[in-house]
Amino acid sequence: MTRREFLNYVWGASMALFLVQFGGLSFFFALPRARLGEFGGIIPVGVQQFIDAATQKVPIANNAGKFWIVNTEQGINALYKVCTHLGCIYPWSDASNIFACPCHGSQFHINGDWIAGPAPRSLDRFVMQVQDASGATIAESADGQPIVLPANAATILVDTGKKVTGKSHL
Repeated sequence: MTRREFLNYVWGASMALFLVQFGGLSFFFALPRARLGEFGGIIPVGVQQFIDAATQKVPIANNAGKFWIVNTEQGINALYKVCTHLGCIYPWSDASNIFACPCHGSQFHINGDWIAGPAPRSLDRFVMQVQDASGATIAESADGQPIVLPANAATILVDTGKKVTGKSHL
């Protein structure tokens, strides 16, 4: 074996090793990293804490999941906590019973519908499932529509990886 052949083999082996490492890292980087209970994954919400607040018609904030659980005449819904105008985090206003964005003044009803302001559409929603105590799915909303809470409901699963865009008012 000549010196040139040896260097060609070393160079080829080092390039092959580099490509294998780069491909492996790219594969692991592309895998979803959301886990149960983290944003981007499925977040369980106990129904018991929701029932107490449902009689007052006050939204429940879930800061880990970045959503509000709201109770309306149509049922329960999970609204994304990010304003559709420029991405500000908006609070619930107890005084006026609306969601009001403090940055630019967009306002939304408790069901997420647009009232006023520069936001181009209503609030975004998340896909939800309702499970009973055994873990069986008893109701689900794949299109972000409200779900009427069944009597035997135990857990609400909010899939923060599946966001439904709010309807445009323009």
